[in-house]
Amino acid sequence: MALLAVLVFLMFIAGSSASLIWLMNQQQARAGAHLRSVAALAAAEAGMHRAITALESTAPDGRTAGRAWRPAGYTEAFRSGALSGGFTVTLTDEPGGAILVTSVGEITGVTRRVRARVYLASPGMLAALYGAGLVQIEKAPAQMLLLPYGPGASSQPWVHVAAGGGIRFGVTEGVINDPSGRFDAGPGPLDAFGLAAAEVRSVEPARLVLARGAELSVGTDHRSVDVQRLRVMGIRVDAAVVWTEAFPKPPGIDRPFLQALAAANTANAALNEAAGKYVGDDELVLKRDSLYSQDQFARLQTYFQTGNKPAQFRGIIFVRGPVALSENQRMVITDGALITEGTLRLRWGAALEVVHSPATRALPGVIVLDPGALIVAQSARLRVHGLVYASRTIDVWEGARIDVVGAVLGGGQELSFRNLGASVVIRYDPAVLGTPGLLVGDDAPVVAWIASWEELP
Repeated sequence: MALLAVLVFLMFIAGSSASLIWLMNQQQARAGAHLRSVAALAAAEAGMHRAITALESTAPDGRTAGRAWRPAGYTEAFRSGALSGGFTVTLTDEPGGAILVTSVGEITGVTRRVRARVYLASPGMLAALYGAGLVQIEKAPAQMLLLPYGPGASSQPWVHVAAGGGIRFGVTEGVINDPSGRFDAGPGPLDAFGLAAAEVRSVEPARLVLARGAELSVGTDHRSVDVQRLRVMGIRVDAAVVWTEAFPKPPGIDRPFLQALAAANTANAALNEAAGKYVGDDELVLKRDSLYSQDQFARLQTYFQTGNKPAQFRGIIFVRGPVALSENQRMVITDGALITEGTLRLRWGAALEVVHSPATRALPGVIVLDPGALIVAQSARLRVHGLVYASRTIDVWEGARIDVVGAVLGGGQELSFRNLGASVVIRYDPAVLGTPGLLVGDDAPVVAWIASWEELP
């Protein structure tokens, strides 16, 4: 009986030991597989960062410009602790200036894949307000409020104002980032509410970037001053950094790409039909797209003035010619942009709104192509999500209100931006770096912006 009891106990111990050994082996195998999987993901991410670094500098071969590097399968070795493997990256072009980067990491038979959509932007797009030439604030009660917008925006290396021709202050009464000023701003694409008072109170002094030879000046006689003198005069500036290299040029515009987007936009077909019937334009009645001639868009505006239907568009609107909003006219564009081939003018009391949702946040807001300027007259209002771009001057007159969640870019080589007594709020959204349809010169520096990042199965 004692021997039988011992044998049963030994069998129990042997079974428990075998189960414990099996469990430990399973745990060790799972831990090893998890470790290899994490290492493979790290290899894939390393490949992604390698590709982005190359796009901003030079290709790994040292001979090809990084922005032109499009390997079908570039491979490098990668080591994570005691594990060794490698990554393979592939880069392909997409419409609108996007580059699709796919990186595959492999560690001892385990593979992980990541993919990102990357845009190459001009460094000038890191500024809330960029002027290729002179930025001028010359008439009271001109006010400028420049601050970051969105999660992570404050960590970006952005500046408040960048000017290739200098910055001229005609007035000194709290013109930039004065928390005591009164500002009117609506919600952005990620907001449910408007500009909070806490945001205004926490606004930072303005950081300025100037081209070599550009100056800060004040008064009607354009006296040259330094940053310390501006502070003494009550203008809230933090620093004025001189761009030691060639000042970044404004990006070019991919006109055919934007025209193609408008031609594919059928969201305004019913509006075209109603306006065409009202004005007796059979061609407009049958028009399905949103690529308009100057006369066609003028007929739509005539229809809006009857009050039969509000001026509300959806998607990308492209007008082959200048556009003028009449006095007190209001126009709203949802999840799209207004692109004009010529001057865009908002007359007295007119209002133009271009609003985006989170899904369309990176789309441009207003683009005025050469040889056009953007003119916002007295008491007019411009509210835009996305990039506001004018190939020449952006002129904002007394009593006008500007509310931009994105960035403002004036391409005029002499005068780029002029505030003649308006209230201007620009909340810099780093998503403008991924604006589709922008082109950077072949010899110009670039900033790589990751618009989306995902792991592939």
